[in-house]
Amino acid sequence: MASMGALATGGLVAAGAVVFGLLAAGVYDRVTALSWANTPFPRGRLIQADGNRLFVRVEGQGEPVVVIETALGSPSAEWWPIQDELAKTTTVVTYDRAGYGWSRPGAFPRSSFRIVSELHSMLEHAELRGPYVVVGHAQGGLYAQLFGRLHPDEVAGALFLDPVSPDNQRFKAELKPDAYLLSGVDKAAALNSYSTLHRLGLIRPLRTLIQRKLLFHQWRLSPTIREVIWQHYALSKAHKAMLSECEQNTTPANSSDVRAAGDFPHVPVRVLYHSPRRMVREMTMLNGLQREDAEEVEDTWQQLVRAYLKLSPHGQWIVATESGHYIHLDQPDLVIREVLGLVDSVRQARTEQNPTRT
Repeated sequence: MASMGALATGGLVAAGAVVFGLLAAGVYDRVTALSWANTPFPRGRLIQADGNRLFVRVEGQGEPVVVIETALGSPSAEWWPIQDELAKTTTVVTYDRAGYGWSRPGAFPRSSFRIVSELHSMLEHAELRGPYVVVGHAQGGLYAQLFGRLHPDEVAGALFLDPVSPDNQRFKAELKPDAYLLSGVDKAAALNSYSTLHRLGLIRPLRTLIQRKLLFHQWRLSPTIREVIWQHYALSKAHKAMLSECEQNTTPANSSDVRAAGDFPHVPVRVLYHSPRRMVREMTMLNGLQREDAEEVEDTWQQLVRAYLKLSPHGQWIVATESGHYIHLDQPDLVIREVLGLVDSVRQARTEQNPTRT
């Protein structure tokens, strides 16, 4: 009996130690996150947007102003190297959506219409005049499309990189359940897993493992930018915002309501698309999909993205032959070239409309 009692006592002590450790980890995580989130990067500032405050970084001078919308979960820091290069030619704006990075948490749900409203408000408060060249990657492409539909007179050109479609629910409807699960199209499961790690205070202790999962090693990024991206992913508020955005992809606000918002302006549109061969390889090698299923995912994906060409009669389709989904990280020079091409087109059109008197 004594030995049984000792074992029970030891088990309680061990369980208590685990609970104490989790509590301590949770406190450490919250204190560290709060300290970082309250110290914005010096080259950016917080700007009002629909009663909220968003972290905004403006570089360069001149028009048209280039406005960059990031992918689901991606902080603006991913785009800073491209922003700095483009800023040699014109004004470029990157920002963190509400809940991301140094931006304050926003109202929920994080619908497409709410996000576009906040973006428009931020540009007004920052006194950055349009018409803009909008650049949208993945989920950011959906927001850039809606921005153009709601504010057609304020968009002069658009570059979409693997944009999310208003009909993204086709993946779930048309793919086999296991193929859909392994495709990585639906990020809700992964985001829920990270949310659990946040609640347990385990995000920061598992930093090395999570960074490997996020493929940090794959791209050439400076230590400063890597640190900013990591700190962003370690924020509980960011994961809440990401999950809400992800959930909106299954609502009518992401399909019929977007198309009903109005016509996209007939401006130059360029659609950058990943390498199909590389994407199929990644889905089979990294996600475990059968090749036939991976090719079906790829075929559906391409159909959905090609629909962006119908937004304007001035659309161009460009395949990033060396890129996966993160085209701006795999081939930044290509993205820079296409954005500058749009900037030149806008400037040339303005010159033709208002020729300089000699």
